[in-house]
Amino acid sequence: MKKLRLLYLPVENVEGDQRARRKIFADMLAEGRLEALEIFSYRLFGREYGWDEMAKRVLDIAREFAADAIYWHGLWGGHLNEDIMRQIKSLPSKPAICNENGDPFGNIWVVPYPKCLLSLVKYTDVCFNSGLGRVAEYLKRKGAGHVYLLPHGYDEVSFNDLGRQESSYENDLVMIANQWKSRRPFASAPGAKSRPMLIQALEEEFGSRFALYGKGWDKFSCARGPIDFFKQVDAYNKSKVAIGIPQFSDIEYYESNRPFNTIATGIPYVSGYSPKFDQILKDGEHCHYFKTPQQAVDKVKWLLSLPDGQREAMGMSAAQYVRAHHTQRHRMEILIDIVEGVWAYKHENAPFPNDPIASYLAK
Repeated sequence: MKKLRLLYLPVENVEGDQRARRKIFADMLAEGRLEALEIFSYRLFGREYGWDEMAKRVLDIAREFAADAIYWHGLWGGHLNEDIMRQIKSLPSKPAICNENGDPFGNIWVVPYPKCLLSLVKYTDVCFNSGLGRVAEYLKRKGAGHVYLLPHGYDEVSFNDLGRQESSYENDLVMIANQWKSRRPFASAPGAKSRPMLIQALEEEFGSRFALYGKGWDKFSCARGPIDFFKQVDAYNKSKVAIGIPQFSDIEYYESNRPFNTIATGIPYVSGYSPKFDQILKDGEHCHYFKTPQQAVDKVKWLLSLPDGQREAMGMSAAQYVRAHHTQRHRMEILIDIVEGVWAYKHENAPFPNDPIASYLAK
């Protein structure tokens, strides 16, 4: 298989934000997995010079670099110049083009799909998405040719730490989540709508032994205020059990990166259920799912009833599984494999690569 000349377009608020993907691709280049690598922080450029200039710059870089593959990561909140995008797609190097979207969306009223995403998917060979089901069906109706699953993963670059010590527990239970609020009347994501009810039930049951971090929870006595994204591991290492609930619990295979990053620390994780996500992380083995607040309380109480050593062994076993199968490196290896296959399809008349969904499923 040909090694790619990869143009990576990271979505960043500050140059270098995407530390995991940047390091992974740099490692791939050093290992000979890639022939060449070019990185352009497109959103930062577009915010300063405008979105048309951003698209022109992507075109210029792709042409000058002779990109075999373009990986367009995330969303940017502006428009996409489709005339320029057609020129990118028609470059002499016939690049394989993919985009990756890790965000969940609802409908025209509740977190609608951004126009930039709907414009982009018409020109990509593969749209990698963190969930399937209704999301994949919608993107295909909007012109996406192939929508493939690419779940979030464990960021081993930012969170590569196993610092748990049984004697250092300060809390029985910890939750890290912000209160999601829409500016639109009566608009609420399914999971976000359930969070206050879940927190109320947990606070009533576990009282001061429950630590809640995040914005918007001031009315709860368990609230500890916001926590820095890269300080989350400290909160997990001081707690016996962690709990969370996805904002959208109606998207097949969808979860944020939180379960992977949390489980990888070694703490047992209790999670709101998303359809088919238990095929990726098994219930009772890697994760512990609930559908109602009472089920959540019962799962946490059961975990806390176990001897510390048994509970810790369960958490460490799940952590080892996530670290062995669900890191960002694993995800980027799959993405590059697929994009290599797309390049071969375009240049060598090879079959179009299949959806890699089986690669994520627990054995």
